[in-house]
Amino acid sequence: MTLSTAEFFALGCAAIWAVNALVLRNLAHQIPPATINAVRCGAAGVIFLLCLPLTDSLSSLVLVPWTEWGLLLLSLTAGLVIGDTLYLVSLREIGVSRAMPLSGTFPLSTLLFERLLLGTPLQPSLLLGCLLVGIGVVLLALDRTPTTTPSAAPTRLLRGVLCALAASLLWGLAVTLLKPALTHLTMVQANAARMPMVAVLLYLFVMRPTGQSVRQLSRRAWILLIGSGVSGMGLGAFMFLTALSQIGPAKAVTLTSVSPVFGVVLAVLFLHEKVGPRALAGAACCLAGVYSVL
Repeated sequence: MTLSTAEFFALGCAAIWAVNALVLRNLAHQIPPATINAVRCGAAGVIFLLCLPLTDSLSSLVLVPWTEWGLLLLSLTAGLVIGDTLYLVSLREIGVSRAMPLSGTFPLSTLLFERLLLGTPLQPSLLLGCLLVGIGVVLLALDRTPTTTPSAAPTRLLRGVLCALAASLLWGLAVTLLKPALTHLTMVQANAARMPMVAVLLYLFVMRPTGQSVRQLSRRAWILLIGSGVSGMGLGAFMFLTALSQIGPAKAVTLTSVSPVFGVVLAVLFLHEKVGPRALAGAACCLAGVYSVL
């Protein structure tokens, strides 16, 4: 089995995101998620803006239709602003052990929106791969989260479940909208526009209203966040968009969704975590899903 460049990029992106998750693991308990993402996106945006004059003609940006700029903005708003916010609400209401498996089904919502909005034929192998990866992510989440999650009140439980499922749908919609938005944009141009826009939106609609500030970040936090932004939101996003533009949203998302498998391997190697039967079964399902898609 020979991997295409796009498939290799999708799997490479999953590995990069897993490394970033390991690096940011402790910071996530100390710094609000919006601040983390704003700094990371801002750092990646600076790199892409610096690369823009060296790789692409700036005059070509005027040829991009306004409809594609609109789709790009809609994708960012749906996925990174509203979707991520709803996911954070679900984490607060029902905990990681419930929110992560529910929101982790977004490869299926991506497949649905790709069929409805782009008219992409439904391939049985891709559907099987999405299902297997979704099951694998659920098993990995259940194995790696505490079993002592407090039971939520019925109203909080319903709110958390709805928010997690809504996040899954919005992430699928956001990824699907990216494909037509990238018709006349190169990967560097797209990321030079996406990353600063995400940072600005997070600051205006999340950080500023809630009083979050970057002034309290330590020097170590700045170094880790900037490094994570350049690698994860920079190189990782470049690889993801390249894969998405060549093999389609559903396949690209399915392949990058195996990031938890890389995360388990890294946790075992560097954090000496123990792997339970669910994690092994989850990893096997994810790998079987990848094999089905390739």
